[in-house]
Amino acid sequence: MSNLIVSLTSYGERINSVHHVVESLKNQTCRVDKIILWLDETELSHTQLPKELLNLEDELFEVQFCPNYKSYKKLVPTLLAYPNTNVITFDDDIVIPLGTIEALVEAHIRHPGTIIATRGRLMSANSEGEFDSYDTWSLINNSSEVFANYCILPVGYGGVFYPSGSLSSEVCNVAEFTARADNADDIWFKCMSLLNHTPTLILPRDVSKNYKVIEDSQETALYLTVNTQDRNRDCLYAVAECYPALRELFSIPTFNQVSISSELLKELLAKPDLFENKESGASFFRDSAIKVEKVNMHLALQLMKLARKYRPRGPLIIKKIKEYQAKIKNS
Repeated sequence: MSNLIVSLTSYGERINSVHHVVESLKNQTCRVDKIILWLDETELSHTQLPKELLNLEDELFEVQFCPNYKSYKKLVPTLLAYPNTNVITFDDDIVIPLGTIEALVEAHIRHPGTIIATRGRLMSANSEGEFDSYDTWSLINNSSEVFANYCILPVGYGGVFYPSGSLSSEVCNVAEFTARADNADDIWFKCMSLLNHTPTLILPRDVSKNYKVIEDSQETALYLTVNTQDRNRDCLYAVAECYPALRELFSIPTFNQVSISSELLKELLAKPDLFENKESGASFFRDSAIKVEKVNMHLALQLMKLARKYRPRGPLIIKKIKEYQAKIKNS
């Protein structure tokens, strides 16, 4: 594997606590080539940094300064300085468990051309390429890996592995991301991956279930101040206005397709052993099918057929099976 850099950023309100994150990254079970903390050159200087952070600097970890790209400081300056390198980004408010980078690297080895993340959302589009509001984009809560060519949005706070070449060369277009997606870096980076047709894989939730948010670090979080209401979706559309190829992708029939591992499917199919009666079994499979129908119609059909075994005459179950079969036939 080519060089691997961990890249993150911070700012004044969190500069006294970010050393906890850096310590957790330096102590990982998988060693990387470099860890870089990027800071705004107009806000802070090296002499202003707390000693807890300065004491961590060595051959592995360094603090660097760059223009104020706001939230984009976590990745853009690293891409500019090291354009042919694999990069993992993390946020500055979460202590990272020991094996996280190892899990990301192992997944990269198995899926070398894929963006790997520990957390993600499903950004389901309708046939016209329009999206529901951002708060309806389901968080993926998965017991095994989930993969999609297009419709998974990596959520940056949990750690994202960007293989070299996975993002469009436009990713460092400061004028465009500032004008169209200011502070909406997750949206911009997703669009840049779509332009390169780079798929995304979300690791099992077990990898990130022990993430520890640093106390008092959320008072100035972006989701409370900048990314409110439906600004993320607005930014998505604004970026698509600049790059028409995105609009074409949003409306293709396969945009919403998601793949899950055979292990997860087996887990679902083994659930009948846990049911106390036929009614609870029917309800479980019916509800599971409805939850995944927008992203995996074939799986939804399998699950709804299982529901029919428990409730053979259920009107909604019968209706849904016919609906799924018709949609699959016409797809």
